[in-house]
Order: sequence, then structure tokens, then C-alpha cells
Amino acid sequence: MNYFTFKQPYEEEGKTILEINVLPDKYCTFNCIYCPVSRTRFQHVRTDGFQHFEGLEDSLAELDVQIASTDPDLVFINSLGEAVFNDDLPKIISFIHDHHLPVRLLSNGYPLATEPCRSIANSCEEVIGEIKNWQEADFQMTQRPISGYTLAQYRNHLLSFRRQYPGKFIFEATIVKGYNDSPEAVNWLARLVAELQPDVLNILALTDKPFDRKLKISDERLREINEIVRSAASER
Repeated sequence: MNYFTFKQPYEEEGKTILEINVLPDKYCTFNCIYCPVSRTRFQHVRTDGFQHFEGLEDSLAELDVQIASTDPDLVFINSLGEAVFNDDLPKIISFIHDHHLPVRLLSNGYPLATEPCRSIANSCEEVIGEIKNWQEADFQMTQRPISGYTLAQYRNHLLSFRRQYPGKFIFEATIVKGYNDSPEAVNWLARLVAELQPDVLNILALTDKPFDRKLKISDERLREINEIVRSAASER
């Protein structure tokens, strides 16, 4: 039984990207109020432990077919939750590497400070980490983490991973209206970016429906925040 799902391949900077989900349901450290997956038919399991799923051989066979038919330049592991919690992820990454393809892994970044999650991420050529809050109360209310998880730990985990990661680190900051779009929040983000020194920085608005109606900032404010963060981070 194949449990992998795939997006239609797309072009990015002249390269073909094959995007793959390696989780049958949502397994994540968080249960964010604005996560579109939480509003679907998928089961949600809030966890920070490894999970085993039956059907790896069939799933890898389907991945083989997808690679052969799309001839991608990179495979992007972008799952319903935290892909690192699939205990077969090292085998999946090795399978992709056996096809002489680089791997991009999306993680919220919280699990990447501890082994073996860190080693798994280190085996990927590109890793995306992300953040959506700057104050503890908002982090607890909107991202609803596992009990005991804090925003300070989250920040430190991102920094700890970044300092030792040998590959291309991509950092995504999602600006949520009313939560992290104030001048104080933007300055906090600029300081974090200056410490992380990501290879690629993406500052994004929340665009997932229906959350965008109340939580999306204006395009003008997004441009302002981009300019402030990039300028301030480059000066530190």
C-alpha cells in the first residue's frame, strides 16, 4: 500500500521540483489554529516521537515511478506534519540520493536540535526552518505545542541546528496579522535572522484560506517588513 502523495511537479529557478508528502496523516509537534491540514479529513496526532507506517516498499516503488516520469532536479519533502517523525525517513532520503538527486526537507525546526532528527536533517542538501510568533503567549495560543514546549526553546533549537548544518538553510518567517506584524515583533525577527544568517530568507504573508481573511497582512506592509528585516539583519 502506497502512502506517499505527490504534488504536480513545478519549476523553480529553472529547476524541476518533485514535491512529496511522506506521512499518511498529520503528525506534528504543533496543532496550529491556522494550519490548513487540521481542517481536512486527515487525522491529527500531536507528537514528538517516531512513527512507523506500513507500506514503505510500495511507496518507494511509486516514488521511483514519479522520479522516472518527471525527471526532477530536486525532491522536496514537504509533508502533512513533521516528516522527521517517519522512522523510515533515512531510507527514503537514501532512496532519493541513490537516484543522484538532492533533497530539500521542510521542518518547523523544533525537533532539529536533538538526535537523531538532527542527523536526518543534516543528510539533506537543503533544510527549511520556520517561525510564526515572537511572544510566548501567542505561541502557546495559536500553535498549541506539546506540553512543556516554549518559544524560547523553539528559537534556540533553530539556532543550534543552523550553527552546525553544512547544507543550504532556508528560513521562512510567516507574518500573521495582529500577532507578529508590530514594530517590536519585526525588530525581534530581524535580530533572529541576523543570528541565523540563512542562505535564503523568505518573509511571507498567511495566505491559506479561510485564515487569510482576518490574518493576512497587506502587500504594502509585507514589503515594509521585508525591507526592515533584511536591512537590519545585514547590518548586524
